[in-house]
Amino acid sequence: MNQPSLTTPDAELIGLSNINVVLGRNGAGKSRFLRTLENNLAPNPAFQVRYISPERAGVFRRDGGVLNAMEQNKDWLRSVRGKNQAENFKATSANLLRELELAYLRRLESTTNLRNDPDRNFRLDRLDKINRLLANIAIFQEGSDLVFRTSSGDIITPDQISSGESEAVALAVEVMYFFETIDSSRFNVLLLDEPDVHLHPDLQARLARFITAEIDALPGEMRSSVAVCIATHSTPLVCALALSEYTTIGTKHFAQSRVQQVTSAEVLRKAAPFFGHPLSMALSLDTLLIVEGEDDERVWQQAARTSHGRIGLFPIVAGSVNKQTELETACAPLLQALYDSPLAFSVRDGDKIVAPLESIGPVVRFRLQCYAMENALLTDECLAVLGMPWPEFQTALTHWLQLNPSHKDESVIKQLQSSQERLRYTKIKAIRQLICSIAGKLRPWEVVVGQALGELDVSTASTESTSLLSFIGVDACKALLVARTL
Repeated sequence: MNQPSLTTPDAELIGLSNINVVLGRNGAGKSRFLRTLENNLAPNPAFQVRYISPERAGVFRRDGGVLNAMEQNKDWLRSVRGKNQAENFKATSANLLRELELAYLRRLESTTNLRNDPDRNFRLDRLDKINRLLANIAIFQEGSDLVFRTSSGDIITPDQISSGESEAVALAVEVMYFFETIDSSRFNVLLLDEPDVHLHPDLQARLARFITAEIDALPGEMRSSVAVCIATHSTPLVCALALSEYTTIGTKHFAQSRVQQVTSAEVLRKAAPFFGHPLSMALSLDTLLIVEGEDDERVWQQAARTSHGRIGLFPIVAGSVNKQTELETACAPLLQALYDSPLAFSVRDGDKIVAPLESIGPVVRFRLQCYAMENALLTDECLAVLGMPWPEFQTALTHWLQLNPSHKDESVIKQLQSSQERLRYTKIKAIRQLICSIAGKLRPWEVVVGQALGELDVSTASTESTSLLSFIGVDACKALLVARTL
């Protein structure tokens, strides 16, 4: 982009991209931050700035008084939207829909390729995109008017439209008008203040895709002069926006005038199933759990199922140790910006390291006290799930060695048979399913370990060196296996 930051004396947005999400809890000053940017940038002729206020009141109906005010005073719209309450917001949006149509038709008239394309017109390029946001109504061109009709075809007046639908229509028009009137000679900034207000989670996600589609449709040279800045604390909106390669995330804290944006689409996509669920911490009370691989994810999912709801964890996969650190670091500020009591856990393999891990903000990190999760198969509790205590399992190992003298894993099985610590700090990935087979069970090893964890009562569990509590870690078990407060 041509503009790496929006820098003013009173507010600064660093690391600018085409879509800039500014996160923050209520009271963090997100709205004030956007309004400060607008107040400082709008008088500068190098910028074209539009601010969309968070309280978007009124009815989506053209109003002569509002239209006259807009025509008589070019700063009128700025002045009324620079406040917390914008009483005639939707009336101005309805007027802008007409201006959007006029601007589109003028562009169509002056652009030969568009004019000669039978599949390009205002209905297809604009109205149909707005209508895809809506479930029960749609906008139609009828004569010289634009009217709303229900899914059954009945005309409905603007004041009969639900608040969510009128909100979606108004926002879509505002966004489209901004993109239709981009001035390539200036840097164009759209400041969207909490566009999620009054929208249900699915509609928030659709609005995010609507915005990213407008960015995607821009020619590369034009895209370099456009920035959309969105203040929100909506997790569905954030996660849907993060799917775009053009999105950055920043967090706004109280009394902070400088916000640093970070490109984190890749890591956020991993966490999107958690953050994108609006009830993840409000109703289900699940807590985010970052794990290294898919095997670990299946173990903790099984543990939660086996516990019959007692354990409330939402595991997400990092993919590697380095990416786990990246995900921990990326999630920490998001949790702090979105939740009043932020908390998440992260569990990684021991890999022959026993030193504890420092927390990263609200992300409490644990290291397994064994090489990897599959090593827990050889604990007393997991062997009990397999129906074969350690002495009996050693006998089964002897029998298996007699039957398989040339097996590729013979040396490891012999090592296991004589190991006092049950290969606790040894990589046993190659034989983890073989262990279940030798014990006479065909169930996946992840199910065995997950069931043992789900059934474990931390308050009475053994802490012997061969126990599950010891292999996983006492502190980790006390944090992860506690009963949720419902």
